[in-house]
Amino acid sequence: MPHDHDHHHDHHHSHDHSHSHDHDHHNDSAPLSLKEQLTTLLGHWVDHNEAHKGNYLTWAERARGGGYDGVSDLLKEIVGLTESVTERLKKAQKEIDTAP
Repeated sequence: MPHDHDHHHDHHHSHDHSHSHDHDHHNDSAPLSLKEQLTTLLGHWVDHNEAHKGNYLTWAERARGGGYDGVSDLLKEIVGLTESVTERLKKAQKEIDTAP
């Protein structure tokens, strides 16, 4: 279905992975509600964090293999922090789901 508007996404950081942006418009003539916007964003952020977590683990292993044990340890710590953020994002998703 053609859109009568443009989609623009700026990312100001580099990645080893790609991003897909799926947009499901229930009614193209009406703007998305705040609930729909939050649902879309929270889902994107969860996926984004999961992708980063995988990269951190990969690079933690590479760092350890290259003798950078301290860097590896820090990256693994960052994985834990990322998991905490992701859990809070999922909690926010549940709040949205139960909101009127």
